[in-house]
Amino acid sequence: MKFKGILVLFLAIVLAGCAGSYAARRNIDYAIKEAEWIKDGKPLIYDNKSWYATEFIENHLDNEMEYVGEFQNAPFYVERRQIKPYNRIYTKFDYHKYRLFLERKPTDYDKY
Repeated sequence: MKFKGILVLFLAIVLAGCAGSYAARRNIDYAIKEAEWIKDGKPLIYDNKSWYATEFIENHLDNEMEYVGEFQNAPFYVERRQIKPYNRIYTKFDYHKYRLFLERKPTDYDKY
């Protein structure tokens, strides 16, 4: 009887500690604030091309993505399987979530 009580107490402490550490890590590591220039619709400039944010948020594991560079303090990534010339670029949006950027050539509409 005493052994069951100790076992239950031990499991409660272990499980509570694991859940608490995950929640804390989730809130700290991935409290990502998206850059204002992305929200304002301004392009990311990479490889002398303009890349524009889309409303598409894709799920990717972090080990599926490769860091390419940084633009205005926002790191950007490509999928590891991609080769140059890239057709998709991403910024980190949240835990395992990335915002898709696509290349677009400037048009007359961009001048207004």
